[in-house]
Amino acid sequence: MMTAGTIDVRQEWNELTDYDQELYLDAVETAIERGLHQRFALWHVNSQVWAHDTCSFFLWHRYFTRAYERMLQSLMARMENVTIPYWNIVRDYNKQEDGSYKCREYGTCSSIVYDLGGKPTGSSEEDIYYRAYFDIEELGWIHQGPPIQNMWDDKQRGGTVRFDMLVERIPKGCSATEVSNLFIDPKHQEESSSLLSTKQNALNFWRRLQVGVHDNVHDTVGGFMRRPASPIDPLFFPWHSTIDAIGYLYEICHHQIVDIENESLPATVENQDWNWDNSCWYTPEAKELYPDARYRNSLSKEWFLQTGSESNSSNISIWEDPLIGSFFMNSDDLTWWNLLNTTTSNPQLGYIYSDNILPEVQELLRNDSKICPTNLKGMRRFSPTKTDRLQPRSSFTAQEISTDFVPAW
Repeated sequence: MMTAGTIDVRQEWNELTDYDQELYLDAVETAIERGLHQRFALWHVNSQVWAHDTCSFFLWHRYFTRAYERMLQSLMARMENVTIPYWNIVRDYNKQEDGSYKCREYGTCSSIVYDLGGKPTGSSEEDIYYRAYFDIEELGWIHQGPPIQNMWDDKQRGGTVRFDMLVERIPKGCSATEVSNLFIDPKHQEESSSLLSTKQNALNFWRRLQVGVHDNVHDTVGGFMRRPASPIDPLFFPWHSTIDAIGYLYEICHHQIVDIENESLPATVENQDWNWDNSCWYTPEAKELYPDARYRNSLSKEWFLQTGSESNSSNISIWEDPLIGSFFMNSDDLTWWNLLNTTTSNPQLGYIYSDNILPEVQELLRNDSKICPTNLKGMRRFSPTKTDRLQPRSSFTAQEISTDFVPAW
């Protein structure tokens, strides 16, 4: 697990050394062999409504991804600093659209899609097969390379399935312009920048992020990535590290959203009902299952991560799960708000991102105060030594990390 006094730094997959890439693959493979990876996927399947049909989507997946990361760090001493890499799909989209690069789609533009799962085991439509996890069946090209070479489905068939990565193109929603446009709330475009950090705009941003670039990639990678069992695919967690990274940039742009250091909400938010205009439900089923959904409430057994079915009254909470419960932060006063603002080295989370995160998006945000009122001046940075650059670490001490300025909370 994370050593006290250090902060985990998530880096881009292609920034990692060969050794660190192999270490990550080894960690995921070990988690699969111990049944931990599959258990996380099962919890995701069993929490579909709360995790995707309510406004908890972004923070739910932040909490879920961080727990998976803590699990990987616990497997062996040499894995204690493993972090979940993110995927710079914006760079890969640019390569796809730039005629000077010899790439045309996921398979030739994004090395991570084959680095995690290997190339498909076939070359014709006759090689398209079914796989089934948790009674969810999907058809596609079989991927059975590291780290999933020892992962078996419900019928003891190996690997996972995806669409043809040599046909599917990276969607336009992954361009730097489209991603930065997510930071603009169309309902409040003409209002002053101070309004962009209000509660309602944060919810709108998270929703646009979910149905935009998040869904675009899940749907075009296909296979289990477009189904509730998506965490079974080793691309899931790096992809959600990327989604979290976009939210991380949003938090830097709109740092007034929550005063995490003082463990309280700003007065402008404290006095508002997070459920006004039914903003916390996206489907009738979500409203029926979670009629009292509020961000200001504590995480609870009734609302978060249940076994079996979400409507099953005999469900247990995630913290009671004997395999993975210990990797989820838990306390009597843990609320959704505690999961905000990784940018302040939030002790509830304990990680940040490398300072060159999604540079194509950063360039647009730094030069347009309408979409990023702070121009990213609150970006926390880490300064590895020359040795670190030759052999990058995933964790750095607080003294090695600096910030351009301290936000005025």
